[in-house]
Amino acid sequence: MTQEELLRQGLTEEQAAYVMDAWEDQVRREAVRAAMEGYVFSSLAARDSVQRRVMEAELPLEDGQLRGLEELMESIRQEDLEAFWTDEPPVRFTVPMSPDQAPTREQIIKIPDRARRRAAIAENMRLFKGED
Repeated sequence: MTQEELLRQGLTEEQAAYVMDAWEDQVRREAVRAAMEGYVFSSLAARDSVQRRVMEAELPLEDGQLRGLEELMESIRQEDLEAFWTDEPPVRFTVPMSPDQAPTREQIIKIPDRARRRAAIAENMRLFKGED
């Protein structure tokens, strides 16, 4: 479908331009959706966020394929590693058997790994209640 074909069908230039823009947008969305199927994300929200960033990048389309996608995805991966699924098992912070060995609030805050720290906070909310 071209703009000339639309004009021959009786659409005004403005209408033809609108239809062409909508059609190109739909083709781009389909290409982005198809490209996302090759990646495994940690959550639906992560997938939607990455998909939105790819759409905003407006990568050139050639034969229904996005050019430069691999480079863009690698830069996104470097910025947000947690968006992509890894083979590592989910972080679990186990509570020790005796209360004497339970982690302190300060120990939990010092955990360098963000996912592990968040899991520890979730499992020991009693230490963090009353915070603003």
